[in-house]
Amino acid sequence: MKLRYQLAALSLTFLAIPWAGCEFLKSNEKTLSLLQEQSLKATGEAIAHGLYNDKTLLYPEPMRANAPFNDRSLQLKRLLSGPILDGYFGDWPEGAWRRFGTERRPLDLRLGKHGEQLFIAAKIADDSKTYDTTTPGTEPSGDRLVLVTWLGNQRQRYVISTAAPGKVVARLLGRQLASAHSNAIAGHWADTSAGYQLELTLPLALSGERLGIYYLDADEGGVSVRGNIAPLDTEAPPWLVHSTAGIDQWISRYQNQGIGVQILDRWGWPLATALEIERPPQATTFWLTPWLYRQILGTPPPSSAKKTTATGQITSPAIATAQRGLETQETVATPGGIKTRSTTPIKSSEGLIGIIVTESTRNQYLSVSTPAFEALLVGGTGALILCFVAVFIFAIVLGKRISRLSKATQNLGLTDTTLPLDRFNDELTQLTKAFNMQLHQQQQLQAYLKALPQSLAHEIRTPLAIIRSAMALLADGEQSLHEQQQIMARAESGVDRLTQLLNTMNEANQLEQIMEHEPLTTTDMTALIEELAAAYNVTFPKCTFAVLADETAVVTQISPDLIVQALDKLIANAISFAQPGTTIALKLSHRGLWWRLTVINLGPPLPNDTDRLFAPMVSLRDRDQKTEGSLGLGLYIVSLVARHHSGEPWAHNLEDGTGVEVGFSGLLV
Repeated sequence: MKLRYQLAALSLTFLAIPWAGCEFLKSNEKTLSLLQEQSLKATGEAIAHGLYNDKTLLYPEPMRANAPFNDRSLQLKRLLSGPILDGYFGDWPEGAWRRFGTERRPLDLRLGKHGEQLFIAAKIADDSKTYDTTTPGTEPSGDRLVLVTWLGNQRQRYVISTAAPGKVVARLLGRQLASAHSNAIAGHWADTSAGYQLELTLPLALSGERLGIYYLDADEGGVSVRGNIAPLDTEAPPWLVHSTAGIDQWISRYQNQGIGVQILDRWGWPLATALEIERPPQATTFWLTPWLYRQILGTPPPSSAKKTTATGQITSPAIATAQRGLETQETVATPGGIKTRSTTPIKSSEGLIGIIVTESTRNQYLSVSTPAFEALLVGGTGALILCFVAVFIFAIVLGKRISRLSKATQNLGLTDTTLPLDRFNDELTQLTKAFNMQLHQQQQLQAYLKALPQSLAHEIRTPLAIIRSAMALLADGEQSLHEQQQIMARAESGVDRLTQLLNTMNEANQLEQIMEHEPLTTTDMTALIEELAAAYNVTFPKCTFAVLADETAVVTQISPDLIVQALDKLIANAISFAQPGTTIALKLSHRGLWWRLTVINLGPPLPNDTDRLFAPMVSLRDRDQKTEGSLGLGLYIVSLVARHHSGEPWAHNLEDGTGVEVGFSGLLV
C-alpha cells in the first residue's frame, strides 16, 4: 500500500473524536428522554386516578360506561359560540362531517355544543325535492328530518318538515312526555342545488344523552331513509359523545402548559383536550445546528400516528394497547417535531373506563436548546480539522523527504555517490544512513570488480612468464647450484603471485554470497528501464538508447539494484563493441510466467561458442576484438543476477548478422 493511502487510512482514526462526541450526546439524550417519559407517565397516572374516583366526569350518563360499542353514536364538538341558524355553515369551525347513507344520496351531519344547547348541521343530497303540503296535526308527507331522543327510558320522535325554505320548528310524533317540548327544537331549512341544508338547535337535556337522526326522502318511487337509526328501530337511540363541564374544568389546569393532554372514553372518542403550548426553540447562532443534532441522534423509526376514524374515534397501536389495560411510552416523529407520548388506561373495578394520552415535544429537553451542543460541535470540528491538518502537513513533509531520496537514488552513480541526510534524525534518516553504508560497500565492490580483469591480466602474465623462464633455464642444466637456487626462488615468487591472484578471485566470489541475501521488492520494471535509458543517453552520448517494451507495464518482484548492476554490465559490453552513432535497444517483454530483459547493439558477431560467455573471467571474442573489461567477469555478474531472479542469461547473434543481443530472464511474481 502506498504511503498516501496509509496516511489516509490513519486519518480515519481521527473520526473517533466526533464519534465519541456523538455517543455522549446520544447517552445524554437517552437520559433526558427517560426523564421525560417518567414525567409524562406520572402525569397520566395522576389524571387517571382522579377520573377513576369520579366517573361522571367522563360519562354524564353512568350507563354509557358499561354500554356496548355503538359505531352510530354521534360526537359533539365544543363550540366557542353558538352559530347563527340560517341554513349555512360559514360560522361553524372546520371539522369532519359524519356521513350516513350512500355516496349518491348521503346525509352529512355535524354536531356541536355550546353551553347547554345542542346544535345540528345537516347536508342532504336530494335530486327530487318534495316539500310538505300537509296541514298541522297530520302526518307529514314530504321530505323530512326526524330526531329521536330518549327521555324517561322512552323514545321521543320529533319531525322537522316545511312547505318552503325558511325557519322550522319540530313537531312531536306519537305520545309526548311532559318533559318533551317539541317547540324547543327550532332551526332553519335552506334549499341548495344539491338538496337541502339544515341548522337546528335543541336543549342538550332534551336528548337524554342519546340522539337518533334520520332523513325520509319522499319521491315518486316511495320513501327512502338514511341516518344513524331506522324508523322501525325500537331500542334506545345511539349515544351522544361529549365532554362535561366537570372534565372541562379538570383539563383546563393543563392548558398552555409544557405538555399536551387528551382524555378519551373507553372506545377512543375524545372527550377533552389540552393542547401543548408551542414553545419556540432557543435561538442558535447557526441555523444548521438543529438539523445536525437530529442527524447525529437519529430520527426515531416511523411510528403509527394517531388517526381519526369516520366515526370520530382516535386510534393508534398505543391506544389499542391501552384498551387492553396496558401502559405504553413511545417516541414519534410528527410534523411538529419529535414527541414523547405516554398512553395510560383508566381502570375501575368494572374494567376500562377511559384512556389518558399525554405528550410533549422534546425541544425543552434536547441539548440543542442550550449552547452546549454548539460548543461541542465547534470544538469537535476544530479538533478534527486540526488533526487532519497535522496529518496533511506530516504527509507533505514525509512525501518531500521520500521524493528527495528517490531523486537522489536516480542520480547515484551519475552525479552523487551517497544519499542526502536531513536534520530530523528519525527512522528515515537512520535508514538513509544504512543505505549509504551499503552503497559505499557496493561501490567498493563494483570498483574492485571493474579493476579485477585488468589486474588479473597483468598479474597472470608476469608470474607465468617468470615460471616459464625458470623452467627453461632449469631444463638446460648448465647452472651452478647457487644459480639453480636463485632460479627456483624466482619460480616460487611466481607461484606466490598466482596464489595471491587466486585469493583475489575468491574475494570476488563474495558478490554471489551478497546476492543470496538481497531482498525482492515489487517494482515497475518498465518505468525502471525507461529511467535507465534516459540516464544512459546522458552518460554515453556517442550512442542512442531506445526502449522496446510491451504496452502493458511489467510489475513484479525484483531486486532493482541488482537489475541496474546487471544492465550496466550489458550496456558497458554493448558500448565497447557498438559502432559510434548507432542505436542500442533495451527490450523488455513478458511471456507467461517470465520476463525478459535484452540489450541489442550493432557490431561484430559473437563466436559460435557462446556457452562459456557467462563464466567468470572468460571472453570468446577474437583477440583483435578484445578490449579492456570485455566479456569476462561482467557477464558473470549478469549470470549471477539472472539466477538470483530464478532466470538465466543468454547471448545470440541477430538473424541478419549485423549485431548481437545479450540479456537474461526472471520469474514474473
